[in-house]
Amino acid sequence: MYAATIANISSRAIVGFCASRGVPSERLLAAAGIPAEQISGPRARISAERVFALWEEGQKATHDALIAEHVAGFVPYGAYAIGDSLLAAGPTPRQALQKLIRTFPLVNGAFELQLTRQGAESSLELRNPYDPKGPSRLYVEFFFALILSRLRYAAGVDSRPKEIWFTHPATLRSSDCHPMFQCRVLFNQPLNQMVLETEFLDSPLPYADPLLSEMLEHYAQRLLKESLSQDHLIRDLHQALHEGLWSGDLRLTTMAKKLALSGRSLQRELTSRGTSYREEIDRLRRDLTLAMLPHQPIQEIVAFLRFSESSSFYRAFRRWTGKTPHEFLNTPGS
Repeated sequence: MYAATIANISSRAIVGFCASRGVPSERLLAAAGIPAEQISGPRARISAERVFALWEEGQKATHDALIAEHVAGFVPYGAYAIGDSLLAAGPTPRQALQKLIRTFPLVNGAFELQLTRQGAESSLELRNPYDPKGPSRLYVEFFFALILSRLRYAAGVDSRPKEIWFTHPATLRSSDCHPMFQCRVLFNQPLNQMVLETEFLDSPLPYADPLLSEMLEHYAQRLLKESLSQDHLIRDLHQALHEGLWSGDLRLTTMAKKLALSGRSLQRELTSRGTSYREEIDRLRRDLTLAMLPHQPIQEIVAFLRFSESSSFYRAFRRWTGKTPHEFLNTPGS
């Protein structure tokens, strides 16, 4: 069977929430069969089976019937770096969701998303094609709570879905049932979906940045392609370096820590793959430059990619392409 995995961000939030309720992390992880390093590693992935087990153990330990919604509130905006940025930068919630759907495997290999328009409504469906018995009910509730909270944050309005469908049976009294959703919640349904008003999905987002949105999706698609042809270390390093560009910290020791390695270990791993830390930074800068150049001013690219001065950027660009940026843009097929 396909070993579907999920980024450890939600699992880290479960552990943090349970710890806030007095549940020892070591006991919780042991019960779910998850090594502690899979939680602490910033880009670690965990099998869907173990993630579902962690949800069940978390609820048993806290006796919290609404744990899914509470954990969703424990995940800060930005924790899903590319996904959260796509949701905020999209022109509309619909376009933002469509980009998120196309890049979803970066953080979740266990599920598929589908957005379908049906007249004045649209449904966002969550499917688990790898498990015929269906996914964990707690994870499904968490996912819709997380997506809804992020859509509300990105849109700046307290939007209410028309209704939410779950395939699992109700476990709460109707009066206590999922207050965060603020809509009708139906159980024992044929699929898991959130029904949203088309008017909301097609409204402009206040922080829309179409150029940034396109750049982020381009980069995410490249990461997806790399994940099929490269090992996880290179892929995870590139994700860490991309985050480092935003924060302004590209030190080797910082990146190694993000990958749960020492600086020397990271250097050894890269050497064994025929590359180096400096080469990977250079490769990322090149790829992002070529993606941004048709849309962004040179000075913005220089600042974003953390070049010390414009002359350093121009020298690097000529080394990458044999041309100046102006010559490159005027070359047919560039």
